[in-house]
Amino acid sequence: MNNSSRKEPLKPFHNIIFDFGGVFLNIDFRLTFQAFSQLSDKPFEMLFPDGFGDELLLHFETGKVSPIVFRNELRERLGKRIDDTTLDVVWNALLLDLPGYRVDLLKKVAAHYRVFLLSNTNIIHYQKYNSDFRDRYGFDFCDLFKKAYWSHELGLRKPDLACFEAVIKDSGIDASETVFIDDSYPNVEGARKAGLQAIHLTTDVVELFEDGVIKKELF
Repeated sequence: MNNSSRKEPLKPFHNIIFDFGGVFLNIDFRLTFQAFSQLSDKPFEMLFPDGFGDELLLHFETGKVSPIVFRNELRERLGKRIDDTTLDVVWNALLLDLPGYRVDLLKKVAAHYRVFLLSNTNIIHYQKYNSDFRDRYGFDFCDLFKKAYWSHELGLRKPDLACFEAVIKDSGIDASETVFIDDSYPNVEGARKAGLQAIHLTTDVVELFEDGVIKKELF
């Protein structure tokens, strides 16, 4: 029998959905906490008693609140008249860099899988890190994916089941052939409920791959 006629076995996974912040983009929430504290005598915990589960933030991340309304609510909570630019700088303080080696990783991974992005975010953060990425690399970050899903555009956010189901339906992927990678365990649990194979990222994302292929020992 001619061995050249044999087909290589299919990879167990054909699609990967990545989170963004904490996976590709380095972030540090403490920097925004500190920036708010410097802007006001009120600590972040007083401004947002429920932390990042605050209703204002959840609505902002799902596009239900505009940047104008969001900034005005911040001014009211701070009790100060602060200009838009200053508020945005404070709000964006948590956004750090996106290293080039992770961009290189994405390019390698895209040669083996259909890659997607699913991120909980808001329009102010979105505009900031996309502008920074374009200035540094000369192209749009979204160009690295088949499609990028942002919560403020989708109107849904992780870990809600409806969020994952919307992405699965829109992308036309088979959940059982798809890996989801996120640094938030609740999001990983939500993905599994939607039928996705999921990895809770606790190291650098590059450690999950070898030559652009996800390591078999992870499953």
